[in-house]
Amino acid sequence: MKRIYADFNNKDPDGYVRLNTIGTIADLARTSILLEDGTQFIVCDGDLVAGIIVRSSGAEGIWRGEVISGPFEIHDAGAERLLRESDIL
Repeated sequence: MKRIYADFNNKDPDGYVRLNTIGTIADLARTSILLEDGTQFIVCDGDLVAGIIVRSSGAEGIWRGEVISGPFEIHDAGAERLLRESDIL
């Protein structure tokens, strides 16, 4: 599973993480990932890491991620498990 940047403080009214920051867009371009509803990713902001499912744009018209695992502090055992199970470590 690929890992991209996401800002956990940038949430929409539904509580989903918006996938529209410069860092997210740069990582998507670097990894050649296209956002599609239902795609799973690992997102990280340098301090926190989480597993998400991409959800189509809501009322704002912005792609967003539903957190399905975490967020965990990057040095937390939960984060290490999430990354290990995702073939990232």
